[in-house]
Amino acid sequence: MLNRKTFAWKTLFAWKTLASVLAIVIPLSVALGQGLPNLDNGPEKRVPALEANWPNWLPKTAGQCPADVMSRHQADPLDFSIERCTQAFDQCLSSCRSGSAGDCYGAALVGQRVSEGDLAHALFLRACVLGVTSGCTNHAAKTDMTDDGNACAIRTFELACERDDPWACSMIGFHLIRGTGVTKDHARARKMLSKSCKYGPDDQACQAGRSLLREIEN
Repeated sequence: MLNRKTFAWKTLFAWKTLASVLAIVIPLSVALGQGLPNLDNGPEKRVPALEANWPNWLPKTAGQCPADVMSRHQADPLDFSIERCTQAFDQCLSSCRSGSAGDCYGAALVGQRVSEGDLAHALFLRACVLGVTSGCTNHAAKTDMTDDGNACAIRTFELACERDDPWACSMIGFHLIRGTGVTKDHARARKMLSKSCKYGPDDQACQAGRSLLREIEN
């Protein structure tokens, strides 16, 4: 049974995404999805419509583990725009359908701000398949939230951390410290968490990793 402190970390990790690195390149208000347009073709309308009438090009994610479909090719982790995908959501979806990893990830982040439903989950997995490692992490984080420490999430976090994905390193560090889904191993947790600060000390993944390190050092 998770205590309140553990649950707070789980909630933080599962619902925060690697979009926190966007503070480097776009305004925080955009990163948080504020001001989503309330237009017929905007994400607030389109996301529920697409979840009700599922696009035939986007497979459902049931039974698929990101660790099993993670691309050997790694796309540029910052090659996406929440602002553009907010203003032109359908264009990002079309580009995602055509194989743009960054637009899949951008559309997933925008969709997630509207709904934590299946559409964002599926777009994260498509981004993962196309080479956005943080898409793999985000997909696994939602699964991990509903089934704490499940084998798929653990394998995904481990592989994504090997590819220097900061939130994946924080996530697997968390599990190694708490011993959920994996044998408790503080030495290994320190090694994983040392990779959480790829985007600097102000990045949320770094802050989470450092907090976890303080927890085992004290």
